[in-house]
Amino acid sequence: MESFGYSLVQVLASMLRLFSLMLVIYALLSWVITDPRHPVFRFLQSMVEPVLNPIRKVLPPMGGFDISIVAALMGIEILRSFLLY
Repeated sequence: MESFGYSLVQVLASMLRLFSLMLVIYALLSWVITDPRHPVFRFLQSMVEPVLNPIRKVLPPMGGFDISIVAALMGIEILRSFLLY
């Protein structure tokens, strides 16, 4: 039964890593894509915005820079470190 718990932790950690990757790709595409209706961008937006919006309420953009993605990435890495260690 212990291996089931370990496997569950590994799956959760992998899902968090995937979400981190999605956040990074979303940030990069937001600088590059000229058409926000692009299907890939829309998919990523639908996945990450529900997480970023509450962070934006607490941390509004500073000097025109949206730091919600950085805060989300830091939070995910902290959560992953608790899960894996």
